[in-house]
Amino acid sequence: MTTIIADVAAHDADAVEALCERWEKAWNGHDGDAVAALCADDLVYDEPALGETVHGPDAIRAFVARMASTFPDYTFTRMGLYAEVTRRAVLVAWRFNGTLAGTDTRVEFHGDDRLELGEDGLIHAYRCLYDNKFVLGQIGRRAVEA
Repeated sequence: MTTIIADVAAHDADAVEALCERWEKAWNGHDGDAVAALCADDLVYDEPALGETVHGPDAIRAFVARMASTFPDYTFTRMGLYAEVTRRAVLVAWRFNGTLAGTDTRVEFHGDDRLELGEDGLIHAYRCLYDNKFVLGQIGRRAVEA
């Protein structure tokens, strides 16, 4: 397994690319164990669109299961990969496509995963950013204004 151990993530572009390929493959395989295996035990997973911040690999494993249940055919297509030059962090730009379970309603949107990596090459902080109001509009719900 390739890990990112350089002082700065951008110094090892091959390791960044390999990690992001595994990340994309795990998500597209709806494989919560594979996603969790890329995350450290002290993972902080933040999804502001849903108002959730959870901790640890078990939480991300459960989220993958929830996604697969809600959108059984979902896929993510990577649109870009950007490495931070001053610390171990990457931004993965993606496009989501999936069908809402029990319907023929297709949902498509873009977002970004901000991944902060430790010296161990694992993801210690994961922030998922997208416009949930736009997503809810596609499935016929209204976003609740805070």
